[in-house]
Amino acid sequence: MEFSLDPVLHPLIARPDYVERALSASYYDAMTILQPQGKELDLLIVILPDNDGSLYGDQKQICETGLGLVSQCCLTKHVFRISKQYLANVGGRGTVLVDALSRRIPLVSD
Repeated sequence: MEFSLDPVLHPLIARPDYVERALSASYYDAMTILQPQGKELDLLIVILPDNDGSLYGDQKQICETGLGLVSQCCLTKHVFRISKQYLANVGGRGTVLVDALSRRIPLVSD
């Protein structure tokens, strides 16, 4: 897996009632940039304004079920007070991404 220091897209701010539209549009914009280079969007980092469970759940459902994209959420209050420990915690959860990319996550079927 390759990480770039430059994001594919600039940060986007969206109201909670437009989260699906914003995530879908951002995903397709990123793919328009990446596909000609033979690349894919592997991870979306989402900064949430607060610990509102419904927004987190909506975002996870849209990304992982609707778009087939692994996402990692962070809270705004933690992003602005960033620490090595916080980065380690967020990065440690990226093992799901590694498993997804190597196809080690079992499929659920009917």
